[in-house]
Amino acid sequence: MADLSEILRLLEAERDRYILETADLERRLSFIRNQMNVLEALLSGYALEEKMSHLHKRLPESSTQAYLEDSLHSLEEEEPKTPEQEQELDNKTNSLVTTLASSSTSTLNSKDSKSTTPLPEQPDISDIPKLTTPRKPGTLPLLPEFQEYSIQNAILILMRRRPDLHFHIDAIVRDLYGDKLTPEQLKTAKTNVGKMLSTGVQSGMWYRVLQGHGVYTLKYEKGVTSKPLHKK
Repeated sequence: MADLSEILRLLEAERDRYILETADLERRLSFIRNQMNVLEALLSGYALEEKMSHLHKRLPESSTQAYLEDSLHSLEEEEPKTPEQEQELDNKTNSLVTTLASSSTSTLNSKDSKSTTPLPEQPDISDIPKLTTPRKPGTLPLLPEFQEYSIQNAILILMRRRPDLHFHIDAIVRDLYGDKLTPEQLKTAKTNVGKMLSTGVQSGMWYRVLQGHGVYTLKYEKGVTSKPLHKK
């Protein structure tokens, strides 16, 4: 009987290890997909910019050259012009130069506006309140982006960024506190985060994944997560 209990314990531990690895791989895969989307947008923008640059360099130069050749050819064939006629020709030349310069500026502005890469959408966290009182001295600090929020609200921000992901407590601790904690600090951080995760489940902020130890997610999944609370 003791052997069966030991085998069961080992199997459960192995299962939990794979669940942890799966959650971490899902998190990394989501990050890689976001990076690929950003890179695709950048590649598209720079390809368009290069195309517009070549077009800008080719068209104005050929147009100017054709105009000058036509003008020189006309000057060779025509009779000498009066000062008034020469002034009129100079005015036309200056007008063409101004038009070409304006066209170049417009092309560059259009190229710059089209090559701008849109930033990935960020979740709306305007309804998540910030701390109204400072933390006690000696409290283990969160990363700078979360310092204005409580631990529970910082967890909520993390989950809203990736609402379909399953978060293991170890990954949440790393995202909130960084990966440079001492063993004692890591123990404190995991205790604090664990308490807030349990409180969040009880208040219906997120859900516990049933087949994983220490795994939570923002969205309810029938048969996968804990059931929603029945509020009176």
